[in-house]
Amino acid sequence: MKRFLLVAFLVFAAFTGVARADTTLVIAIAADPTGFDPEAVLNNTSGFVMATIYDSLVKYKPGSVDVEPGLAESWDVSPDGLTYTFHLRKGVTFHDGTPFNGPNYIKTIKRLVDKSDEDSIFKTGPVEGYIDDTYGAVESYTAPDDNTVVFKFKESSAPFTTNLAMVWNGVVSPTAVHKLGKDFRTHPVGTGPFIFKEWRPGDQITLDANPNYWNGKPKVDHIVFKVMPDPQAALLAIKRGDVQILADVGAQIIPAAKSDANLVVVTQPGLAVSGVGMPPDTKPFDDKRVRQALNYAIDRDALDKSLFQGYAAPMTSPLPEAQWGFDPSLKGYSYDPAKAKQMLAEAGYPNGFKTELLTYNSPRGYNSAGADLAVAVQGYLQKVGVEANVRKEEIGAYLAEIRNKTNKYNKGMFLVGWTGDNGDPDNFLFELFGSANIPVTNTPRYVNPELDKVLVEAQRVPDHDKRVALYHEAQKIILDDAPWIFLNSVMQVRVTRKEVKGYLLNPTQMFFEMQRVSLEK
Repeated sequence: MKRFLLVAFLVFAAFTGVARADTTLVIAIAADPTGFDPEAVLNNTSGFVMATIYDSLVKYKPGSVDVEPGLAESWDVSPDGLTYTFHLRKGVTFHDGTPFNGPNYIKTIKRLVDKSDEDSIFKTGPVEGYIDDTYGAVESYTAPDDNTVVFKFKESSAPFTTNLAMVWNGVVSPTAVHKLGKDFRTHPVGTGPFIFKEWRPGDQITLDANPNYWNGKPKVDHIVFKVMPDPQAALLAIKRGDVQILADVGAQIIPAAKSDANLVVVTQPGLAVSGVGMPPDTKPFDDKRVRQALNYAIDRDALDKSLFQGYAAPMTSPLPEAQWGFDPSLKGYSYDPAKAKQMLAEAGYPNGFKTELLTYNSPRGYNSAGADLAVAVQGYLQKVGVEANVRKEEIGAYLAEIRNKTNKYNKGMFLVGWTGDNGDPDNFLFELFGSANIPVTNTPRYVNPELDKVLVEAQRVPDHDKRVALYHEAQKIILDDAPWIFLNSVMQVRVTRKEVKGYLLNPTQMFFEMQRVSLEK
């Protein structure tokens, strides 16, 4: 009888589909997103979520920043580098049923580059994305037919394909954009492996698997991004099994995670940098000697060994060592508090000065110590006579303050950091230090016309070796000008439960390829 009942149950389960319970992957994030329109928002937390919702014409190969076909099956580049022809993947639909094709893709580009377009992204609120970087040199964009898109350029753009692969260039549904207007920022629609279901601000974002995903049906039914700003609470949650992945790992919890047999600490060389921004248009930072002095005031080796548990290396250049184009001949700023005091005195501050040090209050992918890093920097600055008052803000408020275009931040210094988006040096040096990007990514508002000329030339030159030489020149200029206190480059660190299978880190820290991830007890 027992055997009969078991067989009957299995037959019933097979026909009713109840044999396998729904699976939900919960990912803890340290801050709330600020929106989900790819070219409108620019912060890692939003990017984490958007990477699961959107696809781009090209994508990064799993675990790398090398590009391969995405929504475009292939592409051709003319010998002069001025024409890109993309051959689109057939049979793909957006989550709302809109077909992905050439004319619909062109609509999504038009909303970015044509401010007179009825669905222009600039009509929806502040825009912080990579529109100028990606499309600034584009002369025309057309769809000769449903399956082809052609970009013609006024001048060559070496990072174009790697820029297209960024999460910030995710392809949006033109139907949803037109229908929702400003509300598209909170109700995203793409072609990716997961479909947006709900956002409860300050709590969680819920996504459902896309059963018709062109690159393979996801292996979990739902993803929940859970907002957990407290690292210790996040650690407790993953230990209990309430969470399966920690996205923003506080450095202080790494030893406890490594000692738990049910947890796996996953690492990868980081395309990330962290420092302190010093606005050169604000006293006392208008004097280069002050900026250089504060660089000599910090013991980076001690910070990396203690605060970062050895998962960081001192910055000797504005680029991380893992980034091609990094100049190994540069030695950076040594720890020399006596020299720091001397330079401050020469600049007219023999007794130091008072200032503010603004910080975000949670760990970030480029700074696993979070606000503790600001406190540590405060201690070192005090030793050379600089009294820095640390003020903490939630990441959204912090970004709004330092990126304010009308009421510029002038109260002092602030923590800065960056994770590379596309594997190209341009994404660090031009984004963080080019004057065209003030104040969204060049938050200290640093201006150097000589540097701008070098960086723009590096974008236009197709020859790799010439680009490397130009980036070496740029690094020397930036390091000497010191618009940052250059602190460190961290390893990318994530923590997963051991039942998480198929999860791969990406150097950009985004949650790409999540259709591959499964939960196996």
